[in-house]
Amino acid sequence: MTHELTRTLQSIWRFPVKGFAGETLESCALLANACLPGDREYAITTGSPITHKKLGTGWMNKRHFIQLCAASGVAGWQLLPDEGHEQLILLHYGIEIMRAPANAATPLMEALYERQPEIFLGQPRLCRLSGEAYTDTPAPWISLGGSASLTDFGALTSTPPDNRRFRLNLVLETETPFEELDWAGRIITIGSVTLEIIEPVGRCAAISVDPDTATSDTDLLGMMRTHYNHSDLGMFARITTPGTIRCGDSYQLTE
Repeated sequence: MTHELTRTLQSIWRFPVKGFAGETLESCALLANACLPGDREYAITTGSPITHKKLGTGWMNKRHFIQLCAASGVAGWQLLPDEGHEQLILLHYGIEIMRAPANAATPLMEALYERQPEIFLGQPRLCRLSGEAYTDTPAPWISLGGSASLTDFGALTSTPPDNRRFRLNLVLETETPFEELDWAGRIITIGSVTLEIIEPVGRCAAISVDPDTATSDTDLLGMMRTHYNHSDLGMFARITTPGTIRCGDSYQLTE
């Protein structure tokens, strides 16, 4: 059964470096059975020698890398590729600190370590996965969620609705908070692209970090659990039919 919807894709997000601030896109070409291109392509280690011995083995658990839940100060940093993806640019609250070739990023890691050594166990290293992503699961999924869920969370926590707390790849226009949690097993079509919706995205303490101030004074995760009896926001999805999506594309759900 097909449910006719006239709701749209509101925004597309890419987070080039795991745990760091991201960027919005007007459009994006998606491939089947793959993560969103350029999303979580990089990750920065905690500086642990144990982690460094395991580098080069492919996807690794998030505990090996800098995360907001353990280092809120990361919220103010961005590490973005330039237009040609030949250089990486390190920014702090939008101000460029320096840039270096993507394949010779040691100076960037030294600059980050020098400015915030307290969030690392030692000199960090930049890791890159070609054709994969340092997402929280090794499966090649993207994440999507509803605008009404972000708005409801904002009302509950007295914070502005802000996807930077949740790092969804796709934000869809919805009317009912958390309606997407009931979409598991269904197919969503956005423009010419189809995705199989898999399961909810469970949240961690990273959502308590204010993306503007890089502080986490309030337990927003605890507020979610108390008020909603769960801490899920968004759904994982697998791209089944490739194509290009654009902000403003309408979407439909089918069983």
